[in-house]
Amino acid sequence: MVENIGVDADQFAALVLQQLNDIGEQDAQYNPDEFEIVVGSWNLYLGNIFRETTGLPAAERDARIARFVTTLRDNDEPDAWPEARAALRPILRPNAFGLDSPSEDMRPITRPAFPFVDELVAIDRPNSRSIVSVATLDRWGISADEVFDAARENLRAMVGSSGIKEAGLLHFGDNGDGYCTSWPLIPGWLAGSGDGQHRSIAFMPDVDTLIITPDTGDLAPLFEHVEKHYREAVRPISPQGYTVDDHGTVIPLDQSPRHRHLPFVQRARCGLAVTEYDAQTQALNEAMERDYTYPHHEDLAPAFIGSVLYVGSDNGPYTATVWGEDVEYLLPEADFIVFCTEQNGEMITLFETPFAAVAEITGLTPIPDMSPRRYEIRHWPNPETLARLEAAAVSR
Repeated sequence: MVENIGVDADQFAALVLQQLNDIGEQDAQYNPDEFEIVVGSWNLYLGNIFRETTGLPAAERDARIARFVTTLRDNDEPDAWPEARAALRPILRPNAFGLDSPSEDMRPITRPAFPFVDELVAIDRPNSRSIVSVATLDRWGISADEVFDAARENLRAMVGSSGIKEAGLLHFGDNGDGYCTSWPLIPGWLAGSGDGQHRSIAFMPDVDTLIITPDTGDLAPLFEHVEKHYREAVRPISPQGYTVDDHGTVIPLDQSPRHRHLPFVQRARCGLAVTEYDAQTQALNEAMERDYTYPHHEDLAPAFIGSVLYVGSDNGPYTATVWGEDVEYLLPEADFIVFCTEQNGEMITLFETPFAAVAEITGLTPIPDMSPRRYEIRHWPNPETLARLEAAAVSR
């Protein structure tokens, strides 16, 4: 993100908070992960005004902030569904978004878009936006499906469904109103984009950046650029590339049988998994320490929050997690599970088995409504099951 003269993103947010406090909004909270300020049910995204005031003298910048915060009182969230419908837009966010919602009612409504990436719905405003929550649905008296359908319909009306038919690399930087990273959600849009000869690949490294490239030539530098962009982003989405299958459905590049640049594709997939599970692990541990319960899973007994490990190999990177003897886990989903036991005070690896085989042999089922998926592990496998797991193990 471009820095404002004399202030970085966090300092800029402090200036906005001060002005909100001056007009009586004393309960405003800054969310640095989303570069937004939360005031009641409002999420005030700061990215647009931060960019708009870049280069301005301090006095002009402060005056612009003052105009921005005073719009808060003029933009009440619509209570009626007919009024709200036209303002809805789909947005993409990683799985960990909203894990720290203060209550179930304030939790955003979500549905899976891609692995580790969810679709949410925003209420678009000239100077701000809010996220549709469970409480919003209750107030409108409609279903989540109706909201998602309306949001996509509105976006399709804005940009069409035939895609952008241009050759070469296309780069879109959003000003907060275009919702460009959501364009691939429109059926047919990505399939219709590009030069008409090669499949298109889309990258959405952060919430304001969409990159479209034809699947031709050496894309290694682009993968490296996207990964760097993703890791440095204030509001990242995904380092992965997304393409279309034979039916025009958007899929992650690693799910395409024709994908190229295998090491880069695997690196992006594994990096996204590790990042999202790390964020979830932190949120779950912090909630347990603070509230003695897991967010939105109050009946779930405490257990060790297993991590996902990024493992490099000659055949490309993969993910792994550990299942140790005599430990209760909320186990993440990874490519492989490493079974370990303790002998003479040292942790000994017994074998490594593909996750799919472990799930089939042990009957693992995911914890309901937990994303990314985790599995409740309370017991070490019995000898017969352990033998079957070992028989399905692989050497890497």
